[in-house]
Parts: sequence; structure tokens; C-alpha cells
Amino acid sequence: MKESIVFRKLFAILMFLVFLVFNIAASVAVVVEKSDIIFSEGNILYVGGSGPGNYSEIQDAIEDANNGDTVFVFSGIYAADIIIDKSIYLIGENQKTTIIENGNNGISIIADGVLVERFTIEKCGGFWHRCGIYIGSNHNKISNVTIANNGVLNGIFIEDSYDNTVSNNIIEDNSYFGIRLEYSSQNTIMKNYVSNVVTNGIILTGSSDNMVFLNTVRECTWGGIKLDEFSFDNKLYHNNFIDNDYDNGADNGSNIWDDDYPSGGNYWSDYDGEDNDEDGIGDTPYLIPGGENMDRYPFMNALGLPEMPIISGPIHGKVGEKYDWTFLSTDPDEHDVYYWIQWGDDTSSNGWIGPYNSGEEVIVSHTYAREGTFIIKAKAKDEHELESSWGQLSVSMPRNIIKNFMLRTIIDLFK
Repeated sequence: MKESIVFRKLFAILMFLVFLVFNIAASVAVVVEKSDIIFSEGNILYVGGSGPGNYSEIQDAIEDANNGDTVFVFSGIYAADIIIDKSIYLIGENQKTTIIENGNNGISIIADGVLVERFTIEKCGGFWHRCGIYIGSNHNKISNVTIANNGVLNGIFIEDSYDNTVSNNIIEDNSYFGIRLEYSSQNTIMKNYVSNVVTNGIILTGSSDNMVFLNTVRECTWGGIKLDEFSFDNKLYHNNFIDNDYDNGADNGSNIWDDDYPSGGNYWSDYDGEDNDEDGIGDTPYLIPGGENMDRYPFMNALGLPEMPIISGPIHGKVGEKYDWTFLSTDPDEHDVYYWIQWGDDTSSNGWIGPYNSGEEVIVSHTYAREGTFIIKAKAKDEHELESSWGQLSVSMPRNIIKNFMLRTIIDLFK
């Protein structure tokens, strides 16, 4: 009897410990899941969602916030013309589904030390100084914001400000400048994608000592990037300038267009030099229109391309049977990827399939209708149309492997 009581007590203690471990693990999992969301040290004010006391408008939450607070916005559609006049963090739940729209300006930042990330700004604008995001202050960070499908609008406009970081944003299909700096210095513009704006993708006016690198600017009507004669000592490297009208770049000032050798300069789609030593860098400089500046080490291929797909799966099989092959490509900027597959038997994926997460294994099935040896080829592109080189895998589809082996053996005996 005593042994039974002891056993029950030990079992109860064990179950309690198991319950405790699982609950701790669950709470840790929640923390890990949200670890990429940066919160400031103050209070958190919630906008949208269904929680008690949540605000319905972003501006109302900002007005009630104090310096150091975070305003977290759940997915939904919210009114534009937001003014941030406090040092706060404004964070959306999801870049694609947390939308700010229908205003003159999307967000105006006039306080120092503001962070804004994970929003889409659309249906704004109306005049030359309207902005998706306006920055008239210092030490701010803007990242993972999409500014697209607006009217006459600057994507991001930095005016008379310094030490701001603008990174990992998408600015496209707007009717004015993509990223605009005026009389601003010591700012960092990096890993942004600017496409199909009516004027220049990036423009610097009277702005010096800024860093512009790892951006892609393509198909902009007035040119890719432009610096005026009052902009100097800016460093611009590892950017892609692709198929922009007029010029991919223009510089009337005195600026640095490469990061020395072997780090290299920028990719220019209109560069017509050669690469005889096959180091990926052109043998002759790219001359920047507008002055005497040059990119001494232009890249031969665009930067930030998805990796060549790795193809894995069976390399032998039977005609008429369906098999699975796995395709894997990683994008250096963690953008979604698409695949174009050629099966080697005059069939293909009939266009790009996707999107898939960068680094995600994608399984695609195919059936060969005839025997032979086929080369499966695949390339990847990211959401900004940058394409990888072709990966390939050779597969053999004899009708009967044993029969063919025996036939080849008999033929060899009579040679």
C-alpha cells in the first residue's frame, strides 16, 4: 500500500514536471517566433486587431504615445498623412498586408530616433513634394516598406537631415523620384529596389558623405541615379543600374563609384567592356555621364542574383512513370524566388512557377514519354526579375534497364 502511494506521488510529480517543461517550451517558442520584431523599451500601443483598448487609427496611437514607445499595427487598411513627432517605433504586422493609403503623404517623420518598418504605402501623392515617407530629422531607420502604385509622389524624401538608414524597401510604379536626398549627409541607402518611376530612381541634390550601396534601380524614365554638382564625397558601389532611360547614371559632382579592387564597383546594363581575365570585373572603367567620374571596376553581371538552382532526384527511371525532382535556390536578400524548368524532352514548366520562399525545397513531378538521356535545366529569379544561371541534372530513362544492359553486353561480345 505504501509503495502504491509513493508511486502515485512520484507519478504526479513527474507529470507536473512534464507539464511545466511543455509550457516553458511553448512560451519560448512564442518568443523565438516574434524575435525578429524590434520593440523599444517603452510601452506597446496596438492599432487594429481585436484586443481590448486597441486603437483604430495609427495617428491616434501616436498622439497618445510617449518617447520610447512602440506602436504596433495589425494587418489592415489605415489612413495616410501620418505625422511622427516623437521618438517611437512604428511597426506593421506584415509588409504586404499592413496598408497605409489615400492621402497626400504616407508618413512624415519630424522627430529624431524613429523606426518605421513593415508597411505598404499606396494611393497617395498629388504634387512634387508629396512623399511616401518624408524624413526631416536625424538618426531614423526605414526598412521593409513597399511604396507602390501612387500618383505624383517621391518614394522616400530625406531633406536637410543626417544619419538616417533606408534599407530593404521596394519603391515602384510612382510618378516622381524613387529615393530623393536634398542637403543631407551621412545617410545610408542600402538594399533598396527602385523600379519604374517617372523621373530618377535615386537623386542626390546638395548632399554629401552619403553611402549608397547594394541597391537595384531599373527602368526609370529620367535615368537610374543622378548627383548634382553640389553633391560630393558620396560613395556608391555594389549597385545594379539596369535598363534605365537616358542614362543609368549621371554625376556632375565629385564622388566615389567603386570599393576598390577586388571588391568592385557597380553593375551597369549598358557597359560594353570585356572581361579577358574572367574575374567578373570589366577590364576598362565605366565612364559616368555628366562629368569626369568613373567606376573603375564595373561588374559584368548583376549583383544579388539568386543562386544557381540545385536539382536533386532520380537519375535513372522508367518511361511512363512519374518521378519527383527537388529544386532549391537561395536569394541573398531573402526575396521570394520563381523557377523556370526545362525537362530536356521538349517540354518545360510553361513559364515561371512560384513564388517560393528563398531556400525552400520545391518538389516538381514529371513523366518522360520516351526513352533517352535528358538534361533537366532550371534557373531561378527573384521578385525583382534578377535571374540566376542555369543548374542542370542528367537523367536516363531507358525502357527496361536490365534488358538494355543485356543487349549492350551481347553487342560488346560480337565487336
